[in-house]
Amino acid sequence: MPAIVLATLPISAAWNETKSGPFIVYTDAGDDRARAALYHLEQFRFIFGEAVGRKELTSVWPITVIVSKPSKNPPPPRIGFTRDGWLVTWPAGSTPPIAWFRQLAVMFIEDNLTGRIPDEYEAAMADLFSTMELKGGKVVLGVPPPQDARTKTWALLQYLLTNPESAVRTKVLLSNLANGAEPDAAFRNAFGKPKAAIDAEVEQYLKSGNFLTVTLAGRPLDPDRAFTFVPMLPSRLRVLPGDELMAQQAAPDKVRIAYQTAQNDRPGPLGFEGLGLALLAEKQPEDAKKALQQMALDTENAGARGLYELGLLDKDKKLLERAATRNPRWAEPYAQLAAMEPGPIRKAALYKKATELTPRNPKYWIELAKAQFDGKKYDDAEKAWRAAERVAPNEKERAVITAAREQFEQTRYDLQAAEKARLKKEEQDELERVKNESLASIRAAEAAANAKGGGVGNKKVEQWWDGPPAVGFTGTLDGVTCRAGGKATLSARGSDGKPVSFIINDPGKIAVFGANQAQIQLSCGPQRPPRRVKIEYVDKPGPKEVVTVELQ
Repeated sequence: MPAIVLATLPISAAWNETKSGPFIVYTDAGDDRARAALYHLEQFRFIFGEAVGRKELTSVWPITVIVSKPSKNPPPPRIGFTRDGWLVTWPAGSTPPIAWFRQLAVMFIEDNLTGRIPDEYEAAMADLFSTMELKGGKVVLGVPPPQDARTKTWALLQYLLTNPESAVRTKVLLSNLANGAEPDAAFRNAFGKPKAAIDAEVEQYLKSGNFLTVTLAGRPLDPDRAFTFVPMLPSRLRVLPGDELMAQQAAPDKVRIAYQTAQNDRPGPLGFEGLGLALLAEKQPEDAKKALQQMALDTENAGARGLYELGLLDKDKKLLERAATRNPRWAEPYAQLAAMEPGPIRKAALYKKATELTPRNPKYWIELAKAQFDGKKYDDAEKAWRAAERVAPNEKERAVITAAREQFEQTRYDLQAAEKARLKKEEQDELERVKNESLASIRAAEAAANAKGGGVGNKKVEQWWDGPPAVGFTGTLDGVTCRAGGKATLSARGSDGKPVSFIINDPGKIAVFGANQAQIQLSCGPQRPPRRVKIEYVDKPGPKEVVTVELQ
């Protein structure tokens, strides 16, 4: 790896800094060169934001730009992630290569769009704007990128955005695609004609190789007045070599040495943070924890990344909450806090916050769906699954999420069916309980009435009939009408459904048996429910006189 310039810079070098939007610029090459670089960045941010429908593009993490004096064998300019955000290099007096601006475009897409445009469109947008040229206060858009980047989708966007008549409608197209519209419907809505018709025009345009450009008005901005420079803080300058090494993905031991050098000069929270992150990369968690704990003692200057990593090491929710406070746009602390929650309600609330901050991350939507499902918020869970599908980065991942969503829906239907069956059984059990209590109350009332008024009882049976043999009847006993002196009339129905009446003139001579052949007492009034009965009676002219009654 080429030597990193800043690792050998003397701390006494004259460094200044300025800020604009998400950009922080450090320079030792003079304010004018840094001002020109920042002006170029702000015009790129403005024009790209206009194209994607965002007036003011932002970033989750600060973008630190180093505009340094030319040196021998400098590393290739690139954007890398470091201790406190993104760090980029800008060779003073020159313009970084288009790959550098392509990285910047991809970063802005990820941090600012809420929906996901199909992959080939996002890549083509990054390629198209990476070649943007700045001429005075104007911006030239549409300069062709290298041959391998001139895809059909790049040609489509280049063709549409360099044409003033279609440029505004292209924003509508991109918005529709980001919201999940089918391509043909999105093209019809934006241009009033099918995608195939525009594809045919673009095919000829791409074959011609004659690509038009368009000159656009940039952001009205006076760099001399807009960008104010101040001396760079020594505490920040000391850790800058380590930050750039980390951004360049240098070997972890080299990064650690750079931060340790800063700490040897003068210890501070920024150096402790960098040192802790480097030690983590070297797989030395215990030493990393000690360094990060020193950083965390400084309540004002402790970094979000350091607090987050220490929170994971210690499984400490308060440290993760501090990390979220230090960078309110960073979703990952909320996701980790959610993972630590045992209950679904709090877990879902934290994952919901993560999806609001980073809506293009399908992992957060999936975890939100699972938490809502566990909390029996099935409709909300289905919406979260659908959102995860929409923001999947490619068709392969989308297919995996779709399969998981379909499994969730089946499980949901099974659980709902089981719950419905359970509630129905509970309702039936409750109705049966009320019915049995009502019958018991009726029986008790009948027994009380019989005891008071003299019903048909289990008095001593006396053999009284010595005439013709009794005749048998089998049917249903509907009611017993009790009369004075213990006499009674039995209302019954035969197997043919026809009503039949029997009389008891002398209850002392009647045997009444239950199903177990034990003598029982007939209850006065309607029999609820009607009971099967076998009656023996004397078949003679006049009323049918009962001999025995057997309830079945």
